[in-house]
Amino acid sequence: MKLVLLTDTHFLPAGRHVYGLDPRPRLEAALAVIARDHADAAALLVMGDLAHWGEDAAYRNLAEVLGTCSLPVLLMMGNHDKRGPFRAVFGTGHDDAGGFVQGVHSWPELTLVRLDTLNEDSGNHAGYLCEKRLAFLERALREAPTDRPLIVAQHHPALTLGLPAMDAIKLLNGDAELAVFERAGRRPDLMLHGHVHRPIGGLWQGIPFHIQRALSHQVAFDETTDAFIPGSHEAPDLGLLRVEDGNVVIHTRSFLYDGPVYSMSDPVNVTATEPSGLLTLPR
Repeated sequence: MKLVLLTDTHFLPAGRHVYGLDPRPRLEAALAVIARDHADAAALLVMGDLAHWGEDAAYRNLAEVLGTCSLPVLLMMGNHDKRGPFRAVFGTGHDDAGGFVQGVHSWPELTLVRLDTLNEDSGNHAGYLCEKRLAFLERALREAPTDRPLIVAQHHPALTLGLPAMDAIKLLNGDAELAVFERAGRRPDLMLHGHVHRPIGGLWQGIPFHIQRALSHQVAFDETTDAFIPGSHEAPDLGLLRVEDGNVVIHTRSFLYDGPVYSMSDPVNVTATEPSGLLTLPR
């Protein structure tokens, strides 16, 4: 089975821009690639920061575009989102029973836990898991089938990544989340994140994680700046998470690339100033 991953759409009301970009054409381009090449996926997971300012009109703009997607769409909260305006447009179908935008999704090949790390009353952009959300996570871990991979998706990563401006607004209580894993006797096989606007992978206390690059603006690679978040207009990606025979593979696909696709096995192309025999493979 396959899931398509997007994150950090940062939508605004129609026609407005954020950091010089209109996110709507980028999402429309991503959905066109999904419809053409990945219509067999089980769902599209959008991992938070759906709207940049959390405005009703921004969520309406987003809903209009997502309404063209043939896949089931699973939505998550990020630090830029607001639950009230989100629910006013999307309803409560993405909620749990406790007031948060989270849920558990099970397929024969995979269990996905979708967590809400939005700390809406904090005044900053760091994430937090309150006691209610930690209890929800513990129940999900205890009840998850053991015969298939278990993935936890949450907007905020909990570990220090070496990007000072983003590390300052990570999940604040990752230790409490680790304690839940220990109490439940079950660790995720993989964690999925957004928030950082960079493609990063590694291990958090032995748990593999994947951070999906943003759909909208990106965070520039910068290991020293902490006074502000450095931004860039690097190209966006979508993620393709495949599960087969208990194995999980994530591909990142740059869906706005419009350059050549050519044969690297053709000796003429090895030293050519311009590759020949261009192919019409999906890009």
